[in-house]
Amino acid sequence: MLSHYLLTLYRSLSRHRLYAAINVLGLALGIAVFLVLMLVVRFETSFERWIPDAPQVYAVRTHTAAEGWFRYTMGDLLDELRGDYPQIIGARVQENSGVVRRNGTFTSETVSDVDPSLFQVLDLPRIAGDPSRWLRSPDEVVITAAKAKQYFGTVSPIGQNLTLDHRGEVRNLRVVGVIKDPPQTTEFKFGLLVPLKIPTSKEYPRWRQWGAMDAETYLRMRTAAQADALNGQIDAFVDRHAIHAIHKPAHKSLSLRLTPLVAMHLIVPPAAAVVTAIAVVAVLTLLLAAVNYINLATARAALRAREVAVRKVLGATVQGLIHQFLGEAVVTVALAALIGLALCELTLPRIGAMLGIGLKLDYLGDPWLPGTMATVIVALGLGAGVYPAFVLSRFQPAAVLASARSPGGGRAGARLREALVVFQFAVAIAFTVGTGVILTQAHYLRRVDLGFTRAGLLEIDSFPHDGVSAAQRASLLDAWRTLPGIVGVTQSDSAPGDSDTPISLIRRPGAPADVPPIHEATIGPDFFETYGARLVAGRWPDRRHGTDFPAPPALNASQQLAANVVVNLRAAKLLGFKSPQEALGQRLIEGRTQTPRFTVIGVVSDLRFASPREPLEPIVYLPDGGDIGGGQAVVRYADPDPSAVMARLAATWRAIVPTQPFEAKTMVAELEPNYRADDQVSRLLTLAAALSVAIGCIGLYGLAAFNTARRVREIGIRKTLGASTADILTLLIGQFLRPVLIANLAAWPLAYLAMHAYLGGFDQRIGLSPLYFAAATVLTLLIAIATVGGQAYAVARAEPARALRCE
Repeated sequence: MLSHYLLTLYRSLSRHRLYAAINVLGLALGIAVFLVLMLVVRFETSFERWIPDAPQVYAVRTHTAAEGWFRYTMGDLLDELRGDYPQIIGARVQENSGVVRRNGTFTSETVSDVDPSLFQVLDLPRIAGDPSRWLRSPDEVVITAAKAKQYFGTVSPIGQNLTLDHRGEVRNLRVVGVIKDPPQTTEFKFGLLVPLKIPTSKEYPRWRQWGAMDAETYLRMRTAAQADALNGQIDAFVDRHAIHAIHKPAHKSLSLRLTPLVAMHLIVPPAAAVVTAIAVVAVLTLLLAAVNYINLATARAALRAREVAVRKVLGATVQGLIHQFLGEAVVTVALAALIGLALCELTLPRIGAMLGIGLKLDYLGDPWLPGTMATVIVALGLGAGVYPAFVLSRFQPAAVLASARSPGGGRAGARLREALVVFQFAVAIAFTVGTGVILTQAHYLRRVDLGFTRAGLLEIDSFPHDGVSAAQRASLLDAWRTLPGIVGVTQSDSAPGDSDTPISLIRRPGAPADVPPIHEATIGPDFFETYGARLVAGRWPDRRHGTDFPAPPALNASQQLAANVVVNLRAAKLLGFKSPQEALGQRLIEGRTQTPRFTVIGVVSDLRFASPREPLEPIVYLPDGGDIGGGQAVVRYADPDPSAVMARLAATWRAIVPTQPFEAKTMVAELEPNYRADDQVSRLLTLAAALSVAIGCIGLYGLAAFNTARRVREIGIRKTLGASTADILTLLIGQFLRPVLIANLAAWPLAYLAMHAYLGGFDQRIGLSPLYFAAATVLTLLIAIATVGGQAYAVARAEPARALRCE
């Protein structure tokens, strides 16, 4: 019986090759797109799952009323938690920079300062060593396999020494363990792990200051219920312990929450929404392919009507026919799935490189792929085959064999096929609108005004390293200013890509104390000139004005001295000034004192250093003529060759700071992470939109081929009665385009709502113009006309005699 069904399927496919090819190709494209997009979703949702028992690990996040959520906590939080909950197993992680000195070379490294208990919290896959004994001594280090190979080659790294310049001291460390290299699906930057040194209150008061963000804190919980219980008590814990630092109740202004480690990657908006959207696009694309199958299968019912009638006459049952046609659908989907899998395999390397992520098909080591393929084949085969099987199996033998024409589903079948075409093109048009909007937004973000000129800027990433002294930083700034091609040099504690600035209660005298906080940025000389900022009112800070860049000791010695500051437009508005000019010369106070702390000498345009999704911050710029500890250096150059400028800066660096590697990048490269995610989404949606339109056109082509073939005699009669080729062409194309036009009515509202929500996630965004919708409509109409026009033209030009000769 099975061989008979397979033979019947083979004969049906080989006899009607065009429809078979269209069905299989449409399904293959849909499955290929589905697999690619779901691999992206799986990549984004698998972060930290490389760690055994990762679902039992929770990160403690901090929320402040002024700045929102952070993945960091104050450094001493774990010790305070242990005081109230002794059973807690936790660890802290601090990511810092360091330099490994080895064989006369200096290599910059990411160094993780961690509690020894980290290996109880995170069961990191190990290669060598005993995790229960790691980092018990301050001279120990654990490294990854890549670092072991980099520094020791094929020699066993256990017991070997590394010299590390880290946090202001040079230490000889002994390697006690090697862990596997973290995969791409992690936010941990493990390279070298060293014991965390707990500072005293005198060394670093912020370590025990509520509201400070100095460490990542992780807890291991036995069950989710235990984590939920602690989350329920955490507000009371904050109220008990933070009472001296924050107004009552403390948790109203600062709160803590436990978040599953595996959820941290998608916790920051709009990451989860983007991944959900990709999954929805994947499912819709697969659904489009299924709709194609249903559409063509029901249309082809006429071609198999007599076959079904003869089978029934010979004793076939309705149930047997349904089983046969469902089986044919499953086998067809299986064949398409193999082709789709091959397409996915061929395109995956390019797509992975385009998105900057590692994507691969693991046939044996991961049950996800065979499970997904089996589910798709069965679900798509049965789901897409149910209705065609029902239509074919209900034909009545007598009516079919007595009729000169084979049934095609009647008016109900035609309406169903038209509704399916409407659905296909509604999805395709919505994708096309979304693609246009997202591509335009991504293009806009790369060229939008940031308040400063990004071209011609270099950021010196190694400038704030602990191994560089204040005297060396001052010498570097002076030396760089004399280099050819350099037109500006400055330093500040705020720079693009690193926009975390302290906040303070700055207000006008007499203003209420509960005003929103304002950010403070400490800047060196020539800051605004180097960045190319725009002065709105007043003047820039200048060394020729003695009070513009006071030395810190002088400022601290005289509390009556009000420092000259520059505010941005957001701060001027928040402070209540009606115009930038009104702010000039005004005194500002800080905290709860009424003593003037600042005098406004200028108002500057808003400088966007953070992501375009984040709202611009009100900022007060504090000039500082001394060393800005931890501050970044930025250089503006006029040389057309940035590599030559980089070489000059590096040579000066090596002469002044020979024991630290030089690291710098252009401002364009520094800002690239702000745009990468939206670029990835735009590329994926472009792919999905193009292929969804292609799948829709494949279905429309097949349907047009079938319908025009059925109407050859009708068209012959029309031409005999006087219809012209243009009349026939207009009739056919108009009928084919009607569902496409109706699809626009369904697609536009959906696309508008989706794109309105998408653009709402940006502080800087384009307008949602009607042109995007009109362009998508025109494009899909042109593609649809091109798809069916050839067949319609061929039928319209046919000679009536040939069409009617058999009548």
